Amino acid sequence: MDTTLRPIGVIVSSLTDLSQCPKQGDEGAPEAWVKIAAPYVPGLDTLKPGLSLTLLTWLHRADRDVLSVHPRGDTRRPKRGVFNTRSPARPNPVGLHEVRLLELMPGGDGSMRLRVAPLEALDGTPVIDIKTSYRQRQPDAAPESAGGEIGNTDRATNRTMNGSANSSVSVHAVSGSAPSPWGEGIPDGHADELRRICLRGWQRGLYSGFNGNASLRIGSACLLTCSGAAKGDLGPGDLALVDIATGAVLAGGKPSSEGAMHLAIYRARPDAMAVVHTHPPQLLALGTLVPPDDMLHLPIYESELLRGQLGFAPAHAPGTQELADAVASAAASRDAVWMERHGLCCIGASAARALALAEELEHLAGVQLAVLSAHAKVRG
Repeated sequence: MDTTLRPIGVIVSSLTDLSQCPKQGDEGAPEAWVKIAAPYVPGLDTLKPGLSLTLLTWLHRADRDVLSVHPRGDTRRPKRGVFNTRSPARPNPVGLHEVRLLELMPGGDGSMRLRVAPLEALDGTPVIDIKTSYRQRQPDAAPESAGGEIGNTDRATNRTMNGSANSSVSVHAVSGSAPSPWGEGIPDGHADELRRICLRGWQRGLYSGFNGNASLRIGSACLLTCSGAAKGDLGPGDLALVDIATGAVLAGGKPSSEGAMHLAIYRARPDAMAVVHTHPPQLLALGTLVPPDDMLHLPIYESELLRGQLGFAPAHAPGTQELADAVASAAASRDAVWMERHGLCCIGASAARALALAEELEHLAGVQLAVLSAHAKVRG
C-alpha cells in the first residue's frame, strides 16, 4: 500500500506569520495564489473562474504529536480530542479550505497559477489536492454567462488562462455544469453563509420584512442581498455578486439600494470581510429620545467598550451616495456606524462577528432605554 503524498503545488500568500493567520477563511483571510506544478496542470482541465473549490493542503508547520487541544487555542476552554476539532495539530495535518476560484494564469515554467479567495494558509504551504463539489460536476443545460451571452464561457475562460483577462472576479461557470441553486454565478458556500446570518438577524429582531441588507467580500467582489429581499427567507434570486471597484453587477439580481454604502465601506476598509446593515428597534427608539452624543452612555464597563467602536453618520436619505460616503468615512476608524434616523451598520472579519456586534449594541440600547424609563417613573 503506497501512502506517499505527492504535493501538486504551493500556496503563494501575503500570510507569513503563523500568529497572524486567520483560523478560518471567513475570518479575514486574503486572496492568494495557488501555484500548480507543471506535471499536474492537465488535472486543471475544465476548471473555470467562478467555481467553488476545496483545497487540501499539508500544514507543514503543525505539531504531529498532539492528540488533544484547547479549541481555537483558547486555554479557558477544556481540551478535546483533535478529531473533534479543526485544529491543524494532528497526526496527519491535512488542511481543508473552501475557496472561490477567481482567475487562472499560466506561469512561465509550465505551471499554472490559480487566484482564489479567501485562503487562510501560510505562504509556502504545500497543496496536495483540489476538489469540486459533486453538484458542480453534474451535466445540465449549457449555462448562461453573467453578461447574458450563451455559449461564450469557453472563450471567456480561454482569455483568462492566456493571461489577458483583467483582475476582476469572473463568474463564468463550467460549460455543462449544473447551475448554482442560488443562481448562475452565485457561490453556494458564501450564499448559504449570508442566508444563515440574515435569518439569525431576523430571528433576533434586527431585521423585519424587507428592511436592511448584508454582504460578504469575496476577493475583489462582494455578495450582496438584493433589493426587496426578505432577510428572514433568502432564496434564489435574492443575491447579487458586485465588483467592488466599479460597482458592476457580475451575477444575480438587482443589488440592494444601499449597495453603494457596502462598496464604499469595502473600499475604505480593506480588512472588512462582511457588512451587516440592520434596523435595530431599541437603537432606533433610543435615537428618537437622545442625541447621538448621549447614545449608549452608561456607567457600566460594556458601555465604555462598545461606545468606542461606534461612529456616527448624519442623516442622509437612504440609498444616496451622500449616505454611503458618510458611513464609509465614519467606518474608516470604527467597526459600527449609527446612521441618524436610519439604522446601524456593522463591519467585521466575518458576517457572524459583524452581526454579533450589532446584537451587543442593540442589547446596550435596551439597557439605556430601561434606565431612561426608570428615571421617568421616579420623576413622575
